Amino acid sequence: MSILNYFFIGSAFTFLCDLLLNVESIKNHPRMKNSVWGWNERIACILFWPIALLIYLYAFIKSIFK
Repeated sequence: MSILNYFFIGSAFTFLCDLLLNVESIKNHPRMKNSVWGWNERIACILFWPIALLIYLYAFIKSIFK
């Protein structure tokens, strides 16, 4: 996988995370009140998107089978 593909996938994943975090029901959730999603977090998500994707999938599956 070339480095450009890696950054493109990371950017797309970060874009989807950004869209999800801007949904009103998620913004108003008690656990999200004090969290920050700034440029530092976006860049880290682009660079470490495989880890971020695993964390997201783990939390998603855990919430389904709760």
